[in-house]
Amino acid sequence: MDFLVPLVGGVSQLADPWVWLLVLAGTMFGVASGAMPGVGTTLAYGLVLPFTFAMTPIHGVAFLLAISVGVGYGNSIPAILMGIPGNPAAILTVIDGHTLHKRGEGGLALGVSFVAALGGQLVSILMFVMLVVPLMGMAYFFSYPEIFALYFLGMVALVSLTGDNVVKGLMAGALGISLGLVGLDPMNLTPRFDFGFRDFRSGIEPVALVIGLLAVSELFRSARQVFLWDDLSGKIGASRFPKWSKIRPAVPAMISGTTVGTFVGAIPGAGATPAAMIAYQVAQMHSKKPEEFGRGSIEGIGANEAAQNASNSGELIPTLGLGIPVSGSMVLLLAALTVQGFVPGPLMVVRAPELLYAAIAGLLASTVILLAVGWQMASLMLKAVMLNRQVVIVIALAMVVLGTYSINTKALDVGVAMVAGVVGYFMLRYGYSTAAAAFGVFLGSEFERNLRIGLNFHDGSFVQFFSRPITATIMLVALALLVFGMRKQMQTRRRIREAQMKNAV
Repeated sequence: MDFLVPLVGGVSQLADPWVWLLVLAGTMFGVASGAMPGVGTTLAYGLVLPFTFAMTPIHGVAFLLAISVGVGYGNSIPAILMGIPGNPAAILTVIDGHTLHKRGEGGLALGVSFVAALGGQLVSILMFVMLVVPLMGMAYFFSYPEIFALYFLGMVALVSLTGDNVVKGLMAGALGISLGLVGLDPMNLTPRFDFGFRDFRSGIEPVALVIGLLAVSELFRSARQVFLWDDLSGKIGASRFPKWSKIRPAVPAMISGTTVGTFVGAIPGAGATPAAMIAYQVAQMHSKKPEEFGRGSIEGIGANEAAQNASNSGELIPTLGLGIPVSGSMVLLLAALTVQGFVPGPLMVVRAPELLYAAIAGLLASTVILLAVGWQMASLMLKAVMLNRQVVIVIALAMVVLGTYSINTKALDVGVAMVAGVVGYFMLRYGYSTAAAAFGVFLGSEFERNLRIGLNFHDGSFVQFFSRPITATIMLVALALLVFGMRKQMQTRRRIREAQMKNAV
């Protein structure tokens, strides 16, 4: 099929005013959901899924995909302004974006995020249209070894999050990985490392852990600091869109992030989080200022936001093209389609092309609406945080509690977030990287699961496991990036020491 056919078909769907109305509602709801910690695309889909059963398939698909676009952008707002990641993929935005905000450059961070979200969405839509048919067959080549290699590549990102003290950073990452292993053994499904608590037999809620480590810890530290928002009012108050000259340095990182996000999002079992991690690492490898990553880099924000927004379109490739959902939100999308009597798969493009057209229409229309209202919503949030500091901390803590509780409607998750916040506070106080620990939580369980199940399929042979062409290629790339990254980190520290010595003289 010529890629112009689905593109023209998607644009033709925009002639329906109901599509625009539902996409507008979906985008606004998505941005609001993304701004709530712990809500995310999956929970947002779950809240509105019953309403889609009364819609036509075309309207339902466009509505749901508009929500995912809104969530992708909405995640960045609390991440930058309050240091609260809306989803795991927004962790890196917290690290760089919230750092910029605390320096009085919240407008710049939001501007970079806005441009990256729009660019990632728009370019990935075009890539989705061009690649959905030819990439249908590629997903069949990705099994447990290939997904394990991707998570190993994500592990490499831990090196860039270790901070000034690599040993402490790696120890923090090991703590996160250990917490991620609590729960059921992936092979025999027996409980392990549950510390005798029955509620932990199925594992500790990872989103609650991450919110505690990154958000609650920062709130606790802020509560102890002598800091007034008024001190930054002169800088933060300029909520106008930043000058293009300030955003331009992040454009190459946005382009690479969009490419990575689209392709990684199309891999079953991957999704936005590995896409963001890999894009962040790639951007740091090619950056002229790698030392700024983790300390307020607009390139880091651009790469991460472009990747996680582009992964929305990438996830549709195996979901609609093969009937293989690659994330929880895609499972709900498939559920909505099957209730309507459609079965996505390789023959969907032939038997029900209108679903593909509806997906493209929803993505395009929501991007246009985001262009119109996205910055205004971020600007309102930017002004809101100029309230009294005590009020902001209380509101942020209330959002954390509400968002954490809404994940599984369990008070235990709130308790986990609070305990993790206390641990994270002391980690920050003594120089341990909470970001590395947060990444370890999400990497640990999937890293082990894909390794052990993959080895089981290959009769325990590491040779067969790692000699698969795609697996070997990804592993070699990861090792090369690891060596290159550590070398660049050593060179950066050497330059800093030399500069300090010159200043001392």
